[in-house]
Amino acid sequence: MNGLTRNNRRLRQRRRGVLTLEWILLITVLVIGIIGGLGAVRNATVAELADLAEAISALNVKTLAECCAEEAGCMPGETPASCP
Repeated sequence: MNGLTRNNRRLRQRRRGVLTLEWILLITVLVIGIIGGLGAVRNATVAELADLAEAISALNVKTLAECCAEEAGCMPGETPASCP
């Protein structure tokens, strides 16, 4: 009976070791996947921000004075009051 108890203890210790190894492998795979996923998110974010920067730089924003001067037929730098 005493030998049977020893064998059960050894078997339980082996199982614990196997389960620990499985958890270590599982966590390692998860960490590698998370790192790869974060890299992909970073690249997508940088690409979207580059597109946003390009769109903002493509905007042709004029001030109210520039719009009024164009409507009055003035040259750049002139005010509507001073142009013919």
